[in-house]
Amino acid sequence: MIEFSFEPRADDVSWSPRWRPGTTELNGSDFCLKYFKADRRLVIHGTDLSVRIAGEPVVDFALLLDYATRTLETSTEVTVEASLTQHKYSLRRDRDSVTLTTQWPQGRVSLSWDELRHLTEQAKSDAVRLITTAHPALRDNQWLRQTVGSPPIA
Repeated sequence: MIEFSFEPRADDVSWSPRWRPGTTELNGSDFCLKYFKADRRLVIHGTDLSVRIAGEPVVDFALLLDYATRTLETSTEVTVEASLTQHKYSLRRDRDSVTLTTQWPQGRVSLSWDELRHLTEQAKSDAVRLITTAHPALRDNQWLRQTVGSPPIA
C-alpha cells in the first residue's frame, strides 16, 4: 500500500488567497523553485519516506517522479534530485518491480511498476489540483497545463 499526499506549508505565502501570482505568467522556474512548497507524506509498504523540512515545490517533486518514470520505460535505472533540497532518489527497474532508494530519509523499498506509474500520476494531479484550488486563475497557466497536466474539472 502507498500513502501519498502533499501538505502545503503554512509559511509559504503562495498558498494564501491574498497572494497574487502573475496569473498566467508564472513559468517553470517559478513553479519548480519558488512557489507552492509543501511537506510530503510518502509511505510505501510501511516504509516512511516522508519529507518535512523547508518544503519542496509540489511541481518539482511531481516532475521529478515523471522524469524518473519516463526514463525507466527504456532504462533500468535512474537517479533524480529535487531542485531545492537536493534530495536524491535512485530507482532501479527489474521488469515489473522497482526499487526506490533514498538518502534522506534513508530508505529502500520495492514497489511494482504499476504502483510507481500510479504514484507519478497522483503526484502530478495533486500538484495541479492544490495549486488551482488555491489560485483558480492558474487553471489557465499554459506552462502548468502543458508540463504537469490539466486541472480537474470544477
